[in-house]
Amino acid sequence: MTRGYAPEATADTPAASAGGATTCGAQAVRTFAGWLVRAEAAAEEVGPMVEIAIASRFAPRAVRPHSYEPMPPALYIYRQSTPHGQHTGIVCDIMPEAFLDGRVLGHESVQPQRVDGLTRYLATTPQRVELVSTLHRAGPVVQATLALAPELPPDRDVAGPDGSRHTVWRIPQGPQTEELCRELGAATHYIADGHHRVAASLNVQDHSGRGSRRGVLCVAYPLDGLRLASFDRRVAGPVDSALVRDLLEASFHVRPVADPQEAMAAGIAVNLDRRWYVARYSGERPPGSPGLDVSLLHDRVLNGLPPGTKIEQTRAPIEDLLTACEADGGVLFALPAPQLETLTAIADAGQVVPAKSSFFSPKPGSGIFLRAPAP
Repeated sequence: MTRGYAPEATADTPAASAGGATTCGAQAVRTFAGWLVRAEAAAEEVGPMVEIAIASRFAPRAVRPHSYEPMPPALYIYRQSTPHGQHTGIVCDIMPEAFLDGRVLGHESVQPQRVDGLTRYLATTPQRVELVSTLHRAGPVVQATLALAPELPPDRDVAGPDGSRHTVWRIPQGPQTEELCRELGAATHYIADGHHRVAASLNVQDHSGRGSRRGVLCVAYPLDGLRLASFDRRVAGPVDSALVRDLLEASFHVRPVADPQEAMAAGIAVNLDRRWYVARYSGERPPGSPGLDVSLLHDRVLNGLPPGTKIEQTRAPIEDLLTACEADGGVLFALPAPQLETLTAIADAGQVVPAKSSFFSPKPGSGIFLRAPAP
């Protein structure tokens, strides 16, 4: 089964082998031949994720070969430093079958229009791909490799957007990469960031007939290697406040609170008619995905609003969302972050949560790695 994030892929999709890549044993994880941004070009090439540009309807940056150094097949240690901390993983190529047979699991449903846009992009710009972030229970080889990296001179150490820094160490083909590939290939990986990119990549594989040549480029982090937050929901106004309150009170205990922090410590924070409330589900929570706050909110409240109601899935600052609600008479639902253990259990069970429910950060920088052009 496709776990909800590859609607057009099939279980017959053949194995991938990126241009110049080699298979590490019979495992799902492999080295890949890539282009690494040159240090002197990083200021122009390294930026926010291309997927964000596509969603914003901006044309992504064209590939400029002189800005990159071609590399032989390898794995890479990739560390992103942000004001919140350091996040380090292994950049590798994962075969498409692994996303279809349960070795890599997703937990979030996808939006077909977004997948279609990314599919068209990947089909026409196959070199400029964005890394998918995965999480796994790191074994001793991965742990030792990540611990050793800071003691070695990096191949790249460049600045990125928003005060981030991106450091890269190349691990050439050899015994170390073989051990890493075997250990990574034996682990279960969970998609953290990139459900839409995975679905689009598998669509391209399925439709292009090039399934034996390319996998999905990922950065595999230890299970605790990223920060987890949630997306909020803003209902654009004007809204029928009485209807919203009736829908809420039919399934939730609702009481006024002083601020969203107090509310999210206990449940869902609701800003309705310029007042804050906390909403806690009053029934017995179903197991798995249906019992999450975001699922209950959609099922019991948002799905009961009139057809055509605009519901925004947003990570904008609370202050900006409140300003928007005051301007149009909308309502805001600020959701607490789900537990990582809950999301992995949902993925293990083959379930999915509503699209844009979880937010893992930081996202990998764009423009650090490119695929080598197809032969």
